Amino acid sequence: MIRDQRGFTLAEILVAAAVLSMMMAALLIVQQQGQFAYITGAARVETQQNARWALDALTGDLRSATDITTLGAGCDTGGGASSITAMIPDPVDPVGLPPKPVQYSLVGTNLVRTIDGTPTTITPGVEALRLWCFDTTGIPTTTAGSVRSLHIRIQTRSEQATAGAGPHNQRAALEAHLRLRNLL
Repeated sequence: MIRDQRGFTLAEILVAAAVLSMMMAALLIVQQQGQFAYITGAARVETQQNARWALDALTGDLRSATDITTLGAGCDTGGGASSITAMIPDPVDPVGLPPKPVQYSLVGTNLVRTIDGTPTTITPGVEALRLWCFDTTGIPTTTAGSVRSLHIRIQTRSEQATAGAGPHNQRAALEAHLRLRNLL
């Protein structure tokens, strides 16, 4: 025999539902904030990784250049060139084979490396590529043959970037100053 068959009152059920709703809303907010932090962090890592990859490829080739043959537009205005062509020794046989012209340029949002007329995308998501050229005394120069050191700035953005602000819209900028080893 059941002694107490009262059950719950309507007020008790409403209070329990309200408390449960508040707990679920708080849990949803915590989950959304965690997802936002993850997306922001992943986009930031992507942009920094793209910038490092592009800068490493560019500086590695240019350090070993035997000659700078052309500088892109912008070098003469002080804003920095947007492309550069250099003679780079063959990585397989740097002594036996003659150097090849290698051009780095920004095509759309891709950093492109062109060897023997064949373009290869080094990294996507590049917003800006700027190269400042200096002669042996450290004075800025616009003459390709007198370049002895370079200052390079690469700015990248996440490949998933959308219009407006948001967790996908991350940017990174890296700079390097390098002396051309094979030019004395």
